[in-house]
Amino acid sequence: MSTATSSMSTNQSTTIHGKGRALVNIPGVLGTIGITETALDIFVFGAGNLSISPLDVVPGSLKLFSLDLSRKDTEVELITSMPDAVSINGITPWSTTEVLVADTILGAVYKVNTVTGAYETSLSGPGFAGANGVSVQDGYLYYTSSSNQTLSRVMVNSDLIPGPMKVIYSGTPVDDFVLAPDGTAYVATLGHNQVIRVDPLGSSTIVAGATTLRFGSKGKDSRTLYVTTNGATAQPLGGDLTEPAKIVAIEFNCGNTLIP
Repeated sequence: MSTATSSMSTNQSTTIHGKGRALVNIPGVLGTIGITETALDIFVFGAGNLSISPLDVVPGSLKLFSLDLSRKDTEVELITSMPDAVSINGITPWSTTEVLVADTILGAVYKVNTVTGAYETSLSGPGFAGANGVSVQDGYLYYTSSSNQTLSRVMVNSDLIPGPMKVIYSGTPVDDFVLAPDGTAYVATLGHNQVIRVDPLGSSTIVAGATTLRFGSKGKDSRTLYVTTNGATAQPLGGDLTEPAKIVAIEFNCGNTLIP
C-alpha cells in the first residue's frame, strides 16, 4: 500500500459508494506506505518522503508510526526512524510488541520493536529479493517477491531463524497479499489489475482487479475482502488511461470456502 499524500484516511463501508475522510496528517513526510493492525484499532504504518509516479524515495527519510483509533482523539506517534531502509513496504505483526517490515529494494525483512523503536535485519538473501507483502500464520512467514514474481513461505522459529523456503505461486508480478484462515492467499498483482486466489497447494485462480488488500475484522465484514487500487498509475490501462484510486469490496458467501 502506498499513497502520494502524507495523510491517513478512513472509509465508511456500509454503502456501495462510501465516503472517506482524512483522519490525521503526518508531519515531515510526503507519503505513507505499508500498514498493519497490531491490536484492536491500533495500527503501525510506514511513511517517508516518497512518491509513486514516478516511484522515488528520499534516502534516509523512512519512518514507522503508530496510529491509535481506540481513543476519542486520534493519536499518531513516531515509533522509529529507519535511515538504513531503502524501500519499506509490507508490515505484519510478529509479537505483541514487534512487527516485521519488508524492504523491497534491499531484499530484507526487519524486526522492529514498537515500544523501544529498536530494529534489526532478521531475514535477507537472494530468496528475499524484492520482498513486498509479508504475513505470519501457523509458524510460517509468507511473503511476496516483486522481482522474483513469487509467493513463498518459510518456516521460522521464535528467533526468526528460517527453515527451507517453498515457492507456492510464481509467474506473475505480485504486490501485497492477505491470508484467509484456511491458508488460502489472495494476492494483488503488480500492474495487472488483478487479484489472484492461491490455495495452500499452489493452485491459482484470477478473482478480480489491485495493489493491496485486507479482510474486514468483525462479523459478516470478516468475509469481505477490501482491495485498494492505485488508479493504474504504474501501468495505465491501454497505455494512457488512469483513474482516481479507490477501494473495492469483494464479498465472499459460499459456506466455509472463501469464494466470491
